[in-house]
Amino acid sequence: MDGNRRYARKRQRIASSGHVSGFYRLAKVLEWCNDLGIGNVSVFAFAINNFNRTPEEVQTLMELAESKLRELAEKSDLVQRHGVRICVIGNRSLLSQGVQEAAEFAEQKTMHNRGMRLNICFPYSATDEISSAIRKVVEDVDAGKLQHAEIDEKALESRLQIPGPDLDILVRTSGQIRFSNYMLWQSVKMAYIRFVDVFWPDFSFFHMVCILISWQLAYNDIQRRKQLRK
Repeated sequence: MDGNRRYARKRQRIASSGHVSGFYRLAKVLEWCNDLGIGNVSVFAFAINNFNRTPEEVQTLMELAESKLRELAEKSDLVQRHGVRICVIGNRSLLSQGVQEAAEFAEQKTMHNRGMRLNICFPYSATDEISSAIRKVVEDVDAGKLQHAEIDEKALESRLQIPGPDLDILVRTSGQIRFSNYMLWQSVKMAYIRFVDVFWPDFSFFHMVCILISWQLAYNDIQRRKQLRK
């Protein structure tokens, strides 16, 4: 969900207004995903290195996250009518107590829902996710829960923060052609990757449909390549 700040600057607004616009675009995109029958959606809401931004912007983002997590869980039509389940993914120890409580509230409020699963990556980085999984492998070996001979790709993958199923499509907005430390492990397994030259708040249903159609056209080739990896 990249480009919120540039979206605001382009309209000569303060950066926080871009983040608010980004939240409302997320709500709209989730409606489209739900209508199209997409069962799992992960969004990169806040990177760990975003803590390097100005204290004022970080504070604004934390306050926005705390209020919107509760709003999403309590008042969102997607949650109330369609049973969306919210999962907050990432290193929560870096968050303030208030944001941690809001994340816990959103998860507890929606934990029994059986609709679309929404993974909100906040704060997250792929390298932190992978290193955390490695630490869990070491801990499980030391505790006798895992044997050395059992350490393989599946053992590590099962301890990642973002659960399966396999990633089908990864989309980055704003025109930047880079991963920015997002879902690196998941992307390497033949995910269909699209970089879209539009700020996140301007991401439209047309952009989404074009991506889905191009993925469908490439689907057979993707499946063939997956089989070759096995």
